[in-house]
Amino acid sequence: MTLQLQFAQFSASGPRAENQDALRLVTPAPTLAASKGYLFALADGVSQCADGALAAQSTLQALALDYYATPETWGVAQSLDRLLLAQNRWLLANGLLTTLSALVLRGRRFTLAHVGDCRAYRWQAGTLKRISEDHVWEQADMQHVLKRALGLDQYVVMDYLDGELCEGERLLLVSDGIWATLGDASIRSILTEQDDLDSAVKTLVSAAHLAGSQDNASALLIQVDRLGEDDLGDTLLQLQQWPLPPALKAGQSFEGWTVGNIAAQT
Repeated sequence: MTLQLQFAQFSASGPRAENQDALRLVTPAPTLAASKGYLFALADGVSQCADGALAAQSTLQALALDYYATPETWGVAQSLDRLLLAQNRWLLANGLLTTLSALVLRGRRFTLAHVGDCRAYRWQAGTLKRISEDHVWEQADMQHVLKRALGLDQYVVMDYLDGELCEGERLLLVSDGIWATLGDASIRSILTEQDDLDSAVKTLVSAAHLAGSQDNASALLIQVDRLGEDDLGDTLLQLQQWPLPPALKAGQSFEGWTVGNIAAQT
């Protein structure tokens, strides 16, 4: 049983002369998809840097090429972190800045890597849940100023989120050109009304610009049609997160068993 997905993406420059957003999706061969998963990413290049479009596009190009070349013994988050640290150094050296939200879907789980102010959402049964944090300053006059981004500092701190997928759910990536204008309520309304994925992403982008967004606007929507098999690496990772059992005593009940005699303790 393999993971089955549908997806759609759309981006438009809006009133700006150049589109500095970039979208990327990678659907590899079945064997590679089973070991590394499917990659979906959105980057928003910072217009104040040397070349925002280059920052976004080069980051997604590096991500798409380098992620699938990482050792199979590395977990998803470890693989993403290693290559994004290297990409951050290159961006910093060249005066380039970009945000990034990337999803890897493998088997029955997803991993989100996020920095900046694009947003990631989960949409299921009429409920829209944001799963990313905006890395901007909280002051009213600085809410669009990034405090974390690729290329901003010598050491980048990425947010990582790992979770279980649900059959029938949708995952959404949008740039700030959409969410900052529409808000969650309008995004929820559009996802409710537009069942077709392609129509949904195009409506999100066009609605943002019609509502007055002066920024590039991009959306990427993924639908989980069928879950895949459990990945051994994911299973082992979950086992590592289980709590250790308490110190056991003779006669104590533990997970349906009764302790007889204690042979040794260390």
